[in-house]
Amino acid sequence: MLLKEKMFKLNFKKVFAFLFAFILCFGCIDVYADDGGYTIDDYKVNAIYHSNNTIDVKEVIDVNFSSNRHGIYRNIPETMYVNRDEKYKLSIKNITVLNDEYEVDYDSGNRVIQIGSEDYTIIGPHTYTLIYTIVIPEDYHSDLDFIYYSVLGNNWDTTINHFSFDIQFEKALTEKEMSNIQVFSGSLGNQSNDLNVQPSITSNSITGSAYDIGPKQAITIFGKLRQGYFVGAKQTTSKVPFVFLGLAILFGLYSLVRCLLSKKTHITPIVNFYPPKDMDPAMVGTIVDESVDQEDLMALIPYWASKGYLTISETSDDLILTKVEDHEPPILNHQKKIYKGLFKYKDSVKLSNLSTNFGKAMNDAKEALNNEFSGEKKLSKIDHGFVTTILAMICMIVCILFNTRYSIVDNLIETILATFTFVIMMVMNYSAAASSVFDKNKLGVLKKALSVALVLVVVYFIYRQTQFIVSIVSFEFMVIGIVATTLPILFSSKFNVVSDYFKSVAGDLLGFKDFIEKAEVPQLERLSAENPSYYYDVIPYAMVFGLSEMWTKKFSTIPLAQPDWYDSYYSDPYTSYFYYRMLTRSMYEPIHQNLLDYQTEQMKSTADSMGSSFGGFSGGGAGGGGGGSW
Repeated sequence: MLLKEKMFKLNFKKVFAFLFAFILCFGCIDVYADDGGYTIDDYKVNAIYHSNNTIDVKEVIDVNFSSNRHGIYRNIPETMYVNRDEKYKLSIKNITVLNDEYEVDYDSGNRVIQIGSEDYTIIGPHTYTLIYTIVIPEDYHSDLDFIYYSVLGNNWDTTINHFSFDIQFEKALTEKEMSNIQVFSGSLGNQSNDLNVQPSITSNSITGSAYDIGPKQAITIFGKLRQGYFVGAKQTTSKVPFVFLGLAILFGLYSLVRCLLSKKTHITPIVNFYPPKDMDPAMVGTIVDESVDQEDLMALIPYWASKGYLTISETSDDLILTKVEDHEPPILNHQKKIYKGLFKYKDSVKLSNLSTNFGKAMNDAKEALNNEFSGEKKLSKIDHGFVTTILAMICMIVCILFNTRYSIVDNLIETILATFTFVIMMVMNYSAAASSVFDKNKLGVLKKALSVALVLVVVYFIYRQTQFIVSIVSFEFMVIGIVATTLPILFSSKFNVVSDYFKSVAGDLLGFKDFIEKAEVPQLERLSAENPSYYYDVIPYAMVFGLSEMWTKKFSTIPLAQPDWYDSYYSDPYTSYFYYRMLTRSMYEPIHQNLLDYQTEQMKSTADSMGSSFGGFSGGGAGGGGGGSW
């Protein structure tokens, strides 16, 4: 059965290139990675914890280089995670390195201090002294303040023989606050004290030390303090989320009102028994769904046969097309591409022996046909309600991004899921206006059910990202923003409006399609008596409507004369079935296989070109991550 398949068509070259680049990106996380060549003999941290929640830090690091190195680098995160849903954006300021050359850079959310010079190397012991200030913003808890300070980070790639810390508090701690102080040590994520750090805690200080610390080990101080302990901390409240939330609501409500007031496109069918004189089946197939499909172009072969451009001969396992010499070739650009692709090397060709050049001819014809329906003959246009729906979603996302405590990138999987579902939702619901005219039940209940499900996914994502930021934007306003942003997506199909050109031709085509579906046998008998080639003239158009099998069944009881341009291998007695079998098996299968072979060759060519150079590339290979000497 020959069906007109409508599906998303992927550009395999672009998909392959995207995946290749995507993989490379994950290999480029830490450009400072190295393989050691040093140990740390002693590491001292002296810090002053100010009442405005800033920390003045001095680090003294005694390093022993076992091989010639330029120096060390120090990564300082600019993000503080309390838990999965609570994150704070920090500032690292006033960076100074005493008695050594240094450079400051950013990498993957870290402030990176690279100490040393490319002009000389060091071997043996060397002491590095770093000074900097950590600025911590106000917290989001109404009942408490807290300290949360990693005196030793988990990103060192070498052993530390001895580590000590001395934290001085500008404002004294109470007895209860002193008892709340906890030390977490060991690997990342530990909520125990694996390094057995025994802190000495007073009202004005916390001190402690540890010995023989392995790579990737951390020491963190955590303690709950009274509300109001910190005064004058950096404010996190920003007008930016309010501005973009307001824009999201404004755009969303406009889109919603726009789609509710928009009128559905209505085309009155004009009864028509005959194919349009000025349109071939490929053009009609493009108009009915606003896309050029393989079946649209394949329908040109039986169309040309009925018009006298070529003859068709069946063998037991193949199909032979022969060019009619005394007939003028097609003049339309898309027709010429395929016609020349068929008969480029000889006037008679077996479909099983089509060259890969035919696949290119089909692609060129698609491009030519798309160009045919552009400009004044464009089939539809996007209503600006569609644009405002996109803007509403963008503004909602920006509102979340500008929240200083939480960022979309922190939940990468949720972000990818939400983005993917949003795109799928828009594609599904933004069904072409032409398609809705010719296929009124497209996707039907399934489409609506999936649309609702996808909206729920986006709603959950936005809620998940915003449920802890009520101190910045009230939850009620967030709910309004979510509703105003997502509801128009359900109605986005109304944002595609047919053009005047489409309206001028759609009535005749819709009437012709309805006739193919509803015509009765007695009526077809009369038309066939008037025109013995009537069945053959119409079936190319039935193919692009997806009605070729229905059309053939209507002629199962109507005697048909075998046309002189068609030589059937099975023809005793000849019926419409034999011709239809030729369309479905003998023609469709070899052409479809040829196009698959062509696409495979194009993908292989792309892969070969991307992997043709030898010698490696930046970000490739094994390893990566961490920090240390350079």
